[in-house]
Amino acid sequence: MDDGEEGQLKDAMTALHAAEDDVTRALRAYLAPDPVTGRPVHGRIGRAAHLTGWGEQRVKEIANPGLAERRRVRRTAG
Repeated sequence: MDDGEEGQLKDAMTALHAAEDDVTRALRAYLAPDPVTGRPVHGRIGRAAHLTGWGEQRVKEIANPGLAERRRVRRTAG
């Protein structure tokens, strides 16, 4: 790989990470609990997983970072 291709790859990765950050912010807003009941809006996790193609587990962990951390701790401890 020459320097030009490597530069293109770095630029593409920077753009990808920025886009993932945008999707993460949008997912957190989309999956925010209902302000009246305090509960998640029914069916949105599955819909968000379908729209992003990321899978329900990843969507759940993005919406609830504490969940991701608890699962990481459980995996490393077990």
